[in-house]
Amino acid sequence: MNRKLTLPATNEQKQLIHRLKQQHRLDEDTYRHLIRQYSGGRTSTSAELTKEEARQMISRLLDPDGSNAQGEKRKYRLVCRIYRLSCEISGLNAPYDVDDPVEREMNIAKLNQWLRQYGACKKPVSRQNYEELNATHRQLKARANKERKQS
Repeated sequence: MNRKLTLPATNEQKQLIHRLKQQHRLDEDTYRHLIRQYSGGRTSTSAELTKEEARQMISRLLDPDGSNAQGEKRKYRLVCRIYRLSCEISGLNAPYDVDDPVEREMNIAKLNQWLRQYGACKKPVSRQNYEELNATHRQLKARANKERKQS
């Protein structure tokens, strides 16, 4: 039997969902309905959301009319390129399997730790704006190119 591994929502995601609930002044019924909607009817509590369900719900609460969707897609593509580059750099994430979701989470954590210490803006990827992401991408690209030349 081939089951897809789903990761639970992070504590940070759940906290953000609760803050957004308060900011939007959602009553309990509306809030529970949203959770059921994003979980496909599986649950009515944020504690049981998956990471992807929580991400989708947060996106909707942050941008209800979808006006920032294009900018978010652009940022997401850049974050994906940053992650792929990190998997080419020894001492960071190379040569790990990027298809295993658990290992991918560990790789993201290592990347964020590295960025806090050595990154241009000293922030994890999730907290960077588009310009900072571009600077991070350039930094990792230069490092990956340097390693390729040394090989």
